Order: sequence, then structure tokens, then C-alpha cells
Amino acid sequence: MTERLSDPRLGFVTITDVKLTHDKQVARVLFTVLGTPSQRRLSERALADARHHVLEAVGRTLRLRTLPELRFVYDESVERNTRMQELLDQIASERGDVPVADGDAAAQGEGEGEPIADDDPEELPEGR
Repeated sequence: MTERLSDPRLGFVTITDVKLTHDKQVARVLFTVLGTPSQRRLSERALADARHHVLEAVGRTLRLRTLPELRFVYDESVERNTRMQELLDQIASERGDVPVADGDAAAQGEGEGEPIADDDPEELPEGR
């Protein structure tokens, strides 16, 4: 869709999720933007201004009787996840831990022995 929008303010936008309310009246479109905070703000304004154009395109594609109101919301989870990974990497380097690549746990001697209690359904507290 964004490839059809010719607004120069629109940066490198990625739609990460769309959440529709139960009554299908509002669709929150979560997005990220690669770039600086000012590029993010410009892209937010461009998306807000293009809301009606996007809604028309969605309406032609989905052929719904009523279309939801579109609300573009910046998805901060990507930044939070990146920051969390940076902190974990920093802690690991301060401790001298060597990161283990996926699938290398058996090569490092991990994964042997008894399963972790949280993985055993009999060990879970009531109600979980």
C-alpha cells in the first residue's frame, strides 16, 4: 500500500500489526519508521494525511459494508526489544559470557538433565 503513496514525507515505514476493536469500528495500525525521530514525526503526519486514501484502497480490496476508522500508532515495541537486547548483551559482555548461537545449546553442554520445572505441567501452580 505505501508504495502507492507518493508523499515525500513518508519514510521507510513498516506496518507491524493491525488491531481491530471487537465492534470493528476502529483499526489501530501499528507501524515503525527507519530513521530519526523527526523522520518518524513526518511519516506519522503523512500516514494521518493519507488515511482516507488508504481507507478507500482497503474498501476496494475487502468490500466491507462499513469500514473501520484507521488510527496509525507508532509501534514502540521494536525499540523496546532492541534496547532490551542491548542491555542483555552489555550484561553478558561485562560478565564475560560468550553468546550461544541458536541450536548450539547441545554443543555447549546445555539442555542435558532434568527439564525445568516451568516446562512440567505438573509443577505449574493452580489456575495456569
